Amino acid sequence: MTILSCIYKIKQSSSSFTATEKRIAEYILNNREQALEFTAQKLAEETDTSAAALIRFAQKLGYMGITAMKLDLAKDEDESDELFNVLIEENDSIELMVKKVQKISERNIQQTYKLLNITNLNNAIDKVKQAKNIYLIGIGGSGIVCMDFMQKLTRINRNVIYHEDFDVLLARLAHIDKEDILIAISYSGETQMVNLAVDYAKEKYVSVIAITQYNVKSTLSKNADIKLYTPIEEKELRLGAISSRNSALVLTDLIYYGIAKENFNETKSDLTKTRSLIHKLKKN
Repeated sequence: MTILSCIYKIKQSSSSFTATEKRIAEYILNNREQALEFTAQKLAEETDTSAAALIRFAQKLGYMGITAMKLDLAKDEDESDELFNVLIEENDSIELMVKKVQKISERNIQQTYKLLNITNLNNAIDKVKQAKNIYLIGIGGSGIVCMDFMQKLTRINRNVIYHEDFDVLLARLAHIDKEDILIAISYSGETQMVNLAVDYAKEKYVSVIAITQYNVKSTLSKNADIKLYTPIEEKELRLGAISSRNSALVLTDLIYYGIAKENFNETKSDLTKTRSLIHKLKKN
C-alpha cells in the first residue's frame, strides 16, 4: 500500500525518465483530462509512443498497468507549483520569511507522506525490531537525524550503534553481522562513505534500510533492501538541507513509533526508567 499522488510521483521521477517516458509524462501533466479519457491506443498516438511504452511507464511508477495508473490519476488533485517557487530572498521581511518557511515546511511534510510506501515502512519496522544491533550511518544533516534516532531508540532499550566520528563508526561497523541492521541516511544517495559502508554491510549479508531522496537510480537506492523516500528539493537554495532533514526525521519517527507501539507497557516502562535516571543524575 502506498500513500501516493500520481501527478507528484510523475514530477518526482522526471530525472530518471527516458526520452519516450518524458513525452508521456509531459502530455499527462499538461492534458490530465484527455489522458484519463483516451484509450491506450489514442494516448499512444498523442504521445507518439506505443501501448507497450505506456505500460512500461505506468509500471515504472509502481502501477500494474495503465488502468491502475489512470485510477490514481482520476483521484489526484492537480497540484499547483506555487509552493515550489517559494524562495528566501535577501530583501524579505521577517514576517514574509516566516510565511515562506512555513509553506516550504508544510509542503515538504505533505510530500513525504505522499511518497510513503506502507509496505516498506512495515518491513523496515519489522527488520529493526528483530535486529540484534541497529547501525546508523549519515553525514552532515543526516548525522543529526542519526543522533536523534539513536537517542529515541536507546531510551526504549534498543542497542544502537552510531558515532559522529566516522573512523570510530567504521571501527564498530567492522563487527556488523547478518543478525544486525544498517540504516543508511543520505539525501543524494551518492554520499561516498555511506555507500562504502552499505557495500560492506551487503558483503556481510546485512539488510540495509535507506532513507534517501526519491531517485530509483541513485547508488543507495539501488543497493538498499528497503527504501523510504524523501521528496526531491528542486530549488538551488536548499535552506541548509533543512527540508531533507525534516523529511528524514518524519521517517525515523515513524519507525520509532512502529517499534514502540508493539509492546506499549514495556515501552512505557523503559521510558519511565530512562526519565527517572536522568532526573536523579541531574539532582546530584
